[in-house]
Amino acid sequence: MANIFRCSICGEKFENEVEFCPGCGADKTNFVNINSAENTVQEENNEKEAPKVSAEKKIKQQKKTETVDKAKTVSVTKLVYLVVGLLFFASIILVSSGIFDKPAYVQSADNMSADPNNPHAGHNLNQLEEINTLQKTVDANPNDMTSLVNLAHLLNDSGFKEKAIERYEQYLKMNPRAADVWVDMGVCFYELGKNEEAISKMEKALTIEPKHQIAHLNLGIVNLSSGNKEKAQGWWKKALEINPTSEIGKRAQELINQH
Repeated sequence: MANIFRCSICGEKFENEVEFCPGCGADKTNFVNINSAENTVQEENNEKEAPKVSAEKKIKQQKKTETVDKAKTVSVTKLVYLVVGLLFFASIILVSSGIFDKPAYVQSADNMSADPNNPHAGHNLNQLEEINTLQKTVDANPNDMTSLVNLAHLLNDSGFKEKAIERYEQYLKMNPRAADVWVDMGVCFYELGKNEEAISKMEKALTIEPKHQIAHLNLGIVNLSSGNKEKAQGWWKKALEINPTSEIGKRAQELINQH
């Protein structure tokens, strides 16, 4: 009999173990095997059992709560006004200092058509199904480099940055001169807040392909995020020199003008 699993996050039931829940995208650490009698009995018991509180205890608790609430009403109200006032003045300071300016986004080398204003669109059910399918293919044939890099790209696009990095590293062991893959792995590190690792991976791409325009653009963005505005300008100018009429070149010019 096939194993049947239940996702503890959304309750979805499905046969055979997969990498991600087809219902909500949770990983397999949240799956429960409901075939065993022990789990079945436990689920039934959990549904039947509920904490019972006597009516008298509820009334006493309610009276106690009302008394405490009345005593704290004045002080809580003052505290709320104080917090709102502080937040208002803080927001004025942040806006005037440019903290809320729109951030620049890195560009993936494998997906030039992606919306740069929405790099965290997240995953959908179709992507999860494709991830599970590619996962099975790669597990069955680890040397299938096409499926491996496609799995890494899909994990990256779906927001699973750490898992994408693992697959990119696995691919680069077999094809270390894939400049685009070094750039895309750098993007993952950047979106995880690891700017030094991101810069290292993107600079590695340039040792393989010195005129990799996206790598130059992204190095400018990562350096800007790290507070190195002068270095960022230098990388964008190099990106512009490589091809000023391309979409990447035009974006580099925009970033130069903005910063």
